Amino acid sequence: MIPDTGSSDTWIISDGFKCLDPYYGQDIPQEECGFGPLFKGDFPDGKIDNQNLNISYLSGDYLNGPMGYANITLASVTVPKQQFALVNVASFAGDGVSSGILGLGLRGLTAAFTGNDPRNDSVDNLVNYSPIVETMGTTKVADPILSFAMSRDENRSFIAFGGVPPVKTGEYTTVPIQKVTYLVNLRSHITTDYFYYDIAIDSISWNSSTINQTATNLPHMLVDSGTTINLFPRNVAAAINNAYSPAGQQEDSMVWSVPCDAVPPTLDIVIGGKAIRTHPSSMILPETAAEGSNRCLSGIGAGQAGSYILGDTFMQEIVAVFDVSDKKELKFAQRLD
Repeated sequence: MIPDTGSSDTWIISDGFKCLDPYYGQDIPQEECGFGPLFKGDFPDGKIDNQNLNISYLSGDYLNGPMGYANITLASVTVPKQQFALVNVASFAGDGVSSGILGLGLRGLTAAFTGNDPRNDSVDNLVNYSPIVETMGTTKVADPILSFAMSRDENRSFIAFGGVPPVKTGEYTTVPIQKVTYLVNLRSHITTDYFYYDIAIDSISWNSSTINQTATNLPHMLVDSGTTINLFPRNVAAAINNAYSPAGQQEDSMVWSVPCDAVPPTLDIVIGGKAIRTHPSSMILPETAAEGSNRCLSGIGAGQAGSYILGDTFMQEIVAVFDVSDKKELKFAQRLD
């Protein structure tokens, strides 16, 4: 399962699921959805009557399925009677390995709805529920804290539940999670809640042998382990990609490519008054090169207003701590190991 701080619903794909074409909604072979092993079980602690998961992602993928309960064990921490979904309808572009999402986000982003027909779902029958990290705290099986220490070296990559991973770091910087206000329906109903791990950014600086630039007055950004690259405002993303040597080439509205052996600029993101340096190995994605090609995707892309993201490009080679207790804060530190 993909550990995803950018979503809150935990789901696994059911063995009898229906795979839908993303453009026309027609049935297509299950293999086209790109899932790993299919789950052949049910809800060990009972199905929730008259409730369904109905979720869509920024990528355009969407999923539906019934909801129920199970004890879910993560790194020796067993979260009792956690609500999750068995997805039986999916339009999804999977990686051929993962069989679901481990939703590590906040309650406001959960997407359960009363009823069994997703065509009838709307904000009027939305039911928010306790996601995994919150449930860890309310059931007192562990502190409601989640930590990542990502690396391209799998032997140096950790996720910790209830604390921090066993790596040496520099000094932490701490920032509060920001509440977000949304207009949720056409009747002008407005809600303010914790939806994402949304934080304030002081500045972003990038430097090469010929370029030295800084962006300030930036929008808030989401810290999202489920997004591979950083997604910045378009002018910032374009300027950073122009600082590669040789300069990046824009491929579409979101991504740039660079020669796989390009020299990236240094990138510092200032959070809570402290600069967090992005590791150079995160700035170019060698796994994206087509066979026989020397062009790779850049780790910096352009997002949309309200969806600017600090993704895995940012999270590699640092420790990121997500504290869902009453503190509602994030902490970051450079790795020194």
